[in-house]
Amino acid sequence: MSINYKLVIDDLRVQLGDHPVTDDPVRRFAWSTDASYFRIVPEVVVHAETLEQVKQTLAVARKHNAPVTFRAAGTSLSGQAIGEGILLILGHDGFRKIEVSSDAKQITLGAAVIGSDANAVLAPLNRKIGPDPATIASAKIGGIVANNASGMCCGTAQNSYQTIASAKLLFVDGTELDTGCEKSKAEFAKTHGKLLDAIKELSHMTRHNALLADRIRKKYSIKNTTGYGINSLLDFTDPFDIINHLMVGMEGTLAFINEVTYNTVNEAKFKASAMAVFHNMEDAARAIPLINGESVAAAELLDWPSIKAVTGKPGMPDWLSELPALSAILLIESRADDAQTLEAYTQDVTAKLAGFDFIRPMEFSTNPAVCDKYWAMRKGLFPIVGGERPKGTSVIIEDVAFELEHLAAAAHDITELFHKHGYPEGCIYGHALAGNFHFIITPTFSTQADIDRFHAFMDDIADMVINKYDGSMKAEHGTGRAVAPFVEKEWGQDAYTLMKSIKQVFDPKGILNPGVILNDDSNVHVKNIKPCPVVDDFVDKCIECGFCEKTCPTSALNFSPRQRIATLREIERLEQSGDKAAAAEMRAAAKYDVVDTCAACQLCTIACPVDNSMGQLVRKLRTPYITTTEQKVLDFQAKHFGAVNQVISSGFDMLGVIHKITGDGITNALMKTGRLISKEVPYWNPDFPKGGKLPKPSPAKVGQETVVYFPACGGRTFGPTPKDPDNRTLPEVVVTLLERAGYNVITPEKTRDLCCGQMWESKGDFKNADAKRQELIDAVSKMTNGGKLPVVVDALSCTYRTLTGNPKVQIIDLVEFMHDNLLTKLNISKKVNVALHLGCSARKMKLEPKMQAIADACSAQVLKPAGIDCCGYAGEKGLYKPEINASALRNIKKLIPVEIKEGYYANRMCEVGLTQHSGISYRHLAYLLEECSR
Repeated sequence: MSINYKLVIDDLRVQLGDHPVTDDPVRRFAWSTDASYFRIVPEVVVHAETLEQVKQTLAVARKHNAPVTFRAAGTSLSGQAIGEGILLILGHDGFRKIEVSSDAKQITLGAAVIGSDANAVLAPLNRKIGPDPATIASAKIGGIVANNASGMCCGTAQNSYQTIASAKLLFVDGTELDTGCEKSKAEFAKTHGKLLDAIKELSHMTRHNALLADRIRKKYSIKNTTGYGINSLLDFTDPFDIINHLMVGMEGTLAFINEVTYNTVNEAKFKASAMAVFHNMEDAARAIPLINGESVAAAELLDWPSIKAVTGKPGMPDWLSELPALSAILLIESRADDAQTLEAYTQDVTAKLAGFDFIRPMEFSTNPAVCDKYWAMRKGLFPIVGGERPKGTSVIIEDVAFELEHLAAAAHDITELFHKHGYPEGCIYGHALAGNFHFIITPTFSTQADIDRFHAFMDDIADMVINKYDGSMKAEHGTGRAVAPFVEKEWGQDAYTLMKSIKQVFDPKGILNPGVILNDDSNVHVKNIKPCPVVDDFVDKCIECGFCEKTCPTSALNFSPRQRIATLREIERLEQSGDKAAAAEMRAAAKYDVVDTCAACQLCTIACPVDNSMGQLVRKLRTPYITTTEQKVLDFQAKHFGAVNQVISSGFDMLGVIHKITGDGITNALMKTGRLISKEVPYWNPDFPKGGKLPKPSPAKVGQETVVYFPACGGRTFGPTPKDPDNRTLPEVVVTLLERAGYNVITPEKTRDLCCGQMWESKGDFKNADAKRQELIDAVSKMTNGGKLPVVVDALSCTYRTLTGNPKVQIIDLVEFMHDNLLTKLNISKKVNVALHLGCSARKMKLEPKMQAIADACSAQVLKPAGIDCCGYAGEKGLYKPEINASALRNIKKLIPVEIKEGYYANRMCEVGLTQHSGISYRHLAYLLEECSR
């Protein structure tokens, strides 16, 4: 029976309201994107912030028999986070509970908590969660549990299956169960006795089927996430314990995970790493069983193609280029809670490997810099391969597992299949102790022949893994759609029937994530493959991993960089297919989400493993939208910027007077009227600052050092806000501070004429932007006495852009100058507490440690509101697109305790937005240092 999705959507909106429910074609497409190689666009997307919203969504799904797919971060690789029907995505604020037990032995986490955030809370207690997937900085707990995701160190001993204590679950019929609460279990037993009986019967049947029981034990002697976790039917007898562990690795097909309580694991204080370089893969693989034990916490194997891929890349050892062909590397890490035990561990490993002929001496190091360089090889492999692949190709990472004695032969066989099927770039690396290999290929999916080639490759991989070595087709990435056709082949008919019975018990109508794990379509893994058309050099390397989404200031408003890139790729695909009308329609419909609201803050580039730059591309995309009239205005502003800057500054003074006389209502009405005339008129904000002033440095004093000070546009245009306790403008404070530290200060003669060009670049006007930057560089360079004097700029973003013009003189940001040159020259009295923002420009310039040091020198307590990575003001965009700033800072007010009354950053426009949404004054760190050094 077909599903009437119009009725589904109508019912969802009745239950949830309009905001959480979207059937917009562009947004449905963009939000369907995950890290897998599949593309399935849902009929409707729901963003759920509460368990009640999930319940209401499931009620509508049951009524219409509509499929529901649950999505956390969308970093999974096997197609388990996409689906037809309803895509329910965890919202941007809900499901984020973090609660640590008094002894730190347990932690309770909401489904939307990012793994690394949980570990950040546990780190001071020398604890962590067990699972450690490579995506832990982006992946959310719901997905980590549902995929039984693991990583380099946790193996099978500390994954979610082994460390889960309890879970709060919501089943398809709307029933809740807390497996850690006796009352909840008793209530569930009353209402769902038949379900519990069915689970007990399945467990009983499994235990008494000797062949099946032996098969399960053998399969789980190595890493395995193929199919359901049917080992739970043997490992436990209590039905609630079985349910608890069946939820691990069930990929959203049995229930919704609301919360999870983990048993935490120890985070060792002492670590040492070594790099063992072997002549061939066989020797490296032969070493692994020898060192498998408590002395080794992690061992990562790199084959020859992997070594070649990283050779010559930044940060990689120079000697890699000298290795002979077919070399292999084993990275080894030992961990302990004390130095003596660590020493014993490293000696044990060294002794066990003494009989091998290494190409280079194997020596353990406890130096973090050396260890980081070793592990950069392993961590850098995927981004290097992904970033250097040919344009238009995809990146596929598969992971398989073997018994340790088969590793060398299996690696040889996989390499043979690479060449047989035309994937010579393929490389192998992996978690050696667990017998777990990852392999990367970069196929093209532009023709049916390309897809057929991939199909044949995967068939041969399955035959080799299953029939030759009885290994695992999935070791840690989850079954999804990618290996669903091979589950029965790997497990056998009895186990597969058992898995189907489990699905029937929990989801008899097949509503939850249908087609994932269990699928009768033997070709599902080669259907709905997403293409990767060429868009632009700035983003063509994108692997749609989602690492950018955590820090993007517009993720909660509309799109993340991943979603913008996916949309642009679809527009290009439509163009290439000849459907130019559809491409034009989608381009127009996507303009607000893709082009207009991107903050272009570049935090995505910092997070991106392949160095995409969505911000730079968006600026480029804005260029064609500049009309002839708008270009004339931009040209006028550039040519007469001194006058324009003065008018804007005076205008904000006048606006403040009007507001004081007329109040919010009339002032807002005037601004609305002005916007009808020109989009250069900003939206009204009662926290708008007064106009700024230029400084008046004191006469030079003989014998003192001199600095050239350039007051950037923000600080000289926008003065104090109504919430600021100091009526002085930033340039006035900076001059006072520099002179107090014993410097003569000189400023450009026509300061108001000068600008780094950021305001033009953000609009896509690169010609004026670069011309203004060069004008600034030329003006300040002439003042440096032949390059002898430093030029200090008082806005991080302005400094950053000016430095991209490759000036021949020293240009330094005020933050860095304060840290390096002023702290030691001033007598500082500390405040009790302050808030500190470490925004996008600080991160791009890597000045967070120096900002932190300044704040620490001036305050006994420094709070950095969690999760506030970019304020979203984006230069002057906050004046015209205030929704970006509002969304990025939607939580800041509740993150700042009432006792903290002041906050600091180093960019005036950002500080205006931070002030508005935090409810406290945010100003430049110069104010803090000046006040504390009086």
